[in-house]
Amino acid sequence: MAVDHGPEEAARRYRAIVITTLRQLRGLADARLRLDIDPPDADEAVRFWLLPRLAKQWHAHDSVYRSEGWVIDFGGDSENFQIQAVGEILCPNLGARWVHAALLGLGHGTHRILGPAREGGHYLRAQAADTSENVPTRLLPELPIIQSSAHWSEALDSPLGPALKRAWEEEEAN
Repeated sequence: MAVDHGPEEAARRYRAIVITTLRQLRGLADARLRLDIDPPDADEAVRFWLLPRLAKQWHAHDSVYRSEGWVIDFGGDSENFQIQAVGEILCPNLGARWVHAALLGLGHGTHRILGPAREGGHYLRAQAADTSENVPTRLLPELPIIQSSAHWSEALDSPLGPALKRAWEEEEAN
């Protein structure tokens, strides 16, 4: 998008996609959203930008921030979790209901889940902690990841378009 619209507009769109995706994941029960920030020393800047856009008040303990409907973790060890899932932040269709449905039965018959992205890669990868490499994989339907100006336009025309546009407008105001 930077080539088509410049780096500032591309960054604004990226931030709008991130906000929309995370808002879609609000209320994900019994889950902690861990954000892996790159570069690692940028996590404070990301917290300063991100958390006020998601909720007015947060309670912090170490690197875990809690608010109504949210538990967001900015680092730490994930080895003690029974199920580990990795979602693509540029996939705003990856909402809490979708993740709940996808994870049903994981660890109790299903041990690995893959959600393929339309143009390659995955929007969701999940597995039970005790999974070996030789278990069947449940494949989810394809979902789009927003990686280009064309993808952005498609997303604006989708049912999530109003939410994405609202987040984009909020980024202009900030």
